[in-house]
Amino acid sequence: MREDVPARRIALLGLVLLVVSASGPAWADVVRLHIDPADSAVTFKATSRVTNADGRFHRFAGEVSLDPRDPTTARVSITVDAASIDTANGKRDNHLRSQDFFWVERYPTIAFESVRVASGPGGMAVVGRLTVRGVTREIAVPVTVEVAADRFVARGEFDIKRTDYEINYQSFLNPVGDVVHVAFVFRGRPASP
Repeated sequence: MREDVPARRIALLGLVLLVVSASGPAWADVVRLHIDPADSAVTFKATSRVTNADGRFHRFAGEVSLDPRDPTTARVSITVDAASIDTANGKRDNHLRSQDFFWVERYPTIAFESVRVASGPGGMAVVGRLTVRGVTREIAVPVTVEVAADRFVARGEFDIKRTDYEINYQSFLNPVGDVVHVAFVFRGRPASP
């Protein structure tokens, strides 16, 4: 009887491993996709008393990893070159790059790293840490995602308060609104192996 106990333990261990591997995520099905900046956009709208500022960032990069059968497994990493800001007004853009706003000499990168994807009745939201001007805050970004074997498209919009990121500049003559509306369309393809 004692000789059967180790055999039973090995069989039980094998059964447990089989159940765990069958119920766990299918890591072999996870794909990595790179955002194509030439086919994507990061835009924003800021308000002020005299004139609003519509703009965009021209240089950014990012990667998404997910199981295409389950978008809630997505992990997203995006970096934006803060100096690539463009509002079609050179004087304003230089001011936005200064210490009053993004202070690109000290904080050249804006970054977003997801921590989870939440699914609810209103759709999906990517929850992650947004870092602007060295300040990191957790935000939830509503997104719509289309995923196919050879491409993905993610779209979303959200608002942030610039003062939450220590962008506190204010003009007496032209007060600047605190809320900035951000919109994006990210298109990408599978990463090369």
